[in-house]
Amino acid sequence: MSSSHGSVAIDTDTHSHSFRIAQLSDPHLTSLEGAGWRPLFNKRMLGYLSWRRHRRFVHSPGVLADVVTDIQARGFDHITVTGDLTHVGLPAECRAAAAWLRSLGKADEVTVIPGNHDRYVRADWSETVGCWSEYLAGDDSRIASEPMFPSLRVRDSVAIIGLDSAVPSAPLFATGRIGEEQRQRIAVLLDQARQRGLFRLVLIHHSPLPRGHRWRKRLTDAAALLRVLQRQGAELVVHGHGHKRRIDVVSTSQGDMVVVAAPSASLVGLGRGGYNGYRISRTGSGWRVEVSEYAHRAGKVVAQECREFELSRP
Repeated sequence: MSSSHGSVAIDTDTHSHSFRIAQLSDPHLTSLEGAGWRPLFNKRMLGYLSWRRHRRFVHSPGVLADVVTDIQARGFDHITVTGDLTHVGLPAECRAAAAWLRSLGKADEVTVIPGNHDRYVRADWSETVGCWSEYLAGDDSRIASEPMFPSLRVRDSVAIIGLDSAVPSAPLFATGRIGEEQRQRIAVLLDQARQRGLFRLVLIHHSPLPRGHRWRKRLTDAAALLRVLQRQGAELVVHGHGHKRRIDVVSTSQGDMVVVAAPSASLVGLGRGGYNGYRISRTGSGWRVEVSEYAHRAGKVVAQECREFELSRP
């Protein structure tokens, strides 16, 4: 397993057929201004105080708007949002996030998974993340009381598999968990996608790597999930949560798997906010994936780094 932050050539647009995906993560796009006190008398109070003292100053609607404008201008084939649309998952926040998603793109063009901030405490699903049902659901899912994860959407030659690691955690913790049922189901989906000759893209909010985050923010069953991914194989796993860019390459039974972390799409500070882009194309021996970093600098978004990975498959 290795990590890298090196760069090569920037942005390339001359390719044979490829599929381009944008990953936007951790926008924390909502405001808690005017939130009533009653729903805050639980762990949400700590989140509210964090927002009041810190988060509202470091997550900028202006930065996020610039990022969205850039994504839409570049004409990606699909957009993924890997969680933490809200601060404490209030119903009003989730409704605001639903309106924002509609402005981002159509439900069949945007795939969403929840983050830990979206499920800050136990709450009625239909009044919170259920507001985004059509963006969460897989191709064969009925939008009902609660969609079952993992979700599966097939776009072009890419199987987009969404995992839900967002579970309410104790105060001062931001941990996540996948659970046995999701692990069993993703094992089947990964195998079926391989048999269909599809590129397997896995979306998850928390890092699937056991040391991907600090202890109080970790995915508690990361080791178990990683064993499934290494046994079944996947081409690309993308996540958020840490608000920092990172690339790891993990060996699996079928060759290398690239694991990429995206920054927060709304974070202020030179080059800290932004998003990732992925260009996926088939090769004679497997797949090629280009990982591009787009950073917000001086009021605009610029292409910053691009790394290319050749993924040979048996």
